[in-house]
Amino acid sequence: MSKRKNLISLLLASAMVVSSLAGCGSSGSESASESDSAAESEESTESSDSDAAETSSDETVTITVGGWPSGDDAFKAAEEGFHELYPNIEIEYVFTDTTSHHQNLQTALAAGSGACDVAMVEGAYVAQYRNSTALTDLNEFGAGDYASDFVSFKWDQCISDDGSAMRLLPWDVGPTTCFYRTDVFEQAGLPTDPDEVDELLSTWDGVLQAAEAVGALSDNNWFMADGSYLYQLLFQNRDYYDEELNLKLERDGDIDCLNTIIKMREEGLDMKVDMWSTEAYAAYADGSIAFVPNGCWFGGFLKTDIDPDGAGHWAVCNLPAGIGAKNWGGSFLVIPEQSQNKEAAWKFVEYMLATAEGQNDMFEAVDYFPAYTPSYDSDIYESGDDYFGGQQTRKLWAEIATQLEPVYTTQMDTTAEGQIFTSVNQGLEEGLDAEGIRSLLAQNIETATTEIKQQQIQTLKDAGVWNGD
Repeated sequence: MSKRKNLISLLLASAMVVSSLAGCGSSGSESASESDSAAESEESTESSDSDAAETSSDETVTITVGGWPSGDDAFKAAEEGFHELYPNIEIEYVFTDTTSHHQNLQTALAAGSGACDVAMVEGAYVAQYRNSTALTDLNEFGAGDYASDFVSFKWDQCISDDGSAMRLLPWDVGPTTCFYRTDVFEQAGLPTDPDEVDELLSTWDGVLQAAEAVGALSDNNWFMADGSYLYQLLFQNRDYYDEELNLKLERDGDIDCLNTIIKMREEGLDMKVDMWSTEAYAAYADGSIAFVPNGCWFGGFLKTDIDPDGAGHWAVCNLPAGIGAKNWGGSFLVIPEQSQNKEAAWKFVEYMLATAEGQNDMFEAVDYFPAYTPSYDSDIYESGDDYFGGQQTRKLWAEIATQLEPVYTTQMDTTAEGQIFTSVNQGLEEGLDAEGIRSLLAQNIETATTEIKQQQIQTLKDAGVWNGD
């Protein structure tokens, strides 16, 4: 969620910044947690979804939960169901912006004190935290029993490099689709039905055709904010490296994709602004930009922040040119080893992430799409979304989520991703051809990740799984 992180931080900059070092730390009684441990270890996957036992002690335990907005809104939306099962567990939220939260969490883990009982971790950090012995191995609580219930793409990311531990549990997944303005497509003489749009955009030639039709409307109409995001879609699963840490940039259709972007830029069909900029948001709302590839959670931002009056003129289609199932964003929950309330913390994590009720209450509140697949059995995934003209968007996203295949993730992935926008635009400004842009990107990634790559190698050596030089 690196882009998602930027969007959330920008939209919610007014949120109160609270230091997790000052506000976190366990409170309540450890004995209350200990008295529950025997019963908790016997709970089955089924009972946690419906008939989980209440805490056996009358003593109140307070846990602290840290993260970034809108995670707190999500948890609060699911609190009622949680407290029905666990009335003696109280929750205190310690939320700040995404960057500060991770900085504070890292500091607290290194210091051995000050961390919350439960903490959110953004997907960009998963390769770092899954090997951290400062986090509790959730297998101690039977987390492994849920392996078949989560999107495998996310589940595999939680397992330590040596395969011995699972220190995170997946929260949400970001099935990636394209959001488009049906009113603008209609004005441009393009199809508006999602199936017909899928057919049109099934080739890069079709993408260029659609872009040219939108651009022909006026000098103030563009197909996209920046064409480079089409190229980023090829790498959206953050599968930049193989297990020997070799960079792998060559993809099916990548040169055709870059040639399409080059042509779009030559014809002035993208606005040449970052998709997360103020200019782009305004253009989404007024129809100047007609097409936005993004994670499913972007629909929530359209509804609440970017274009709240836009019901009926947005729709969703699949990714273009056979790109296939991709993920954009997603977060996890962890329990620091220093927590004095691990049993209560686990009950919170388990209810929120491994029950359909908890996941769907949060999903309906903030559009974090569940990584817990039994959630998809709810009727809400069959219902149409009025904002998207009655389209069954949730059903589409659930189908994509289950198609996602596990990939090899590293600590360098976020840095590599950050080079795409700048490198493609640099190449466009320099007039490079498609292969030149790809070579420039490879060079820029290798330069930017030199130090992090050494850290990754050391992590793999420490885990006893590094076979390279």
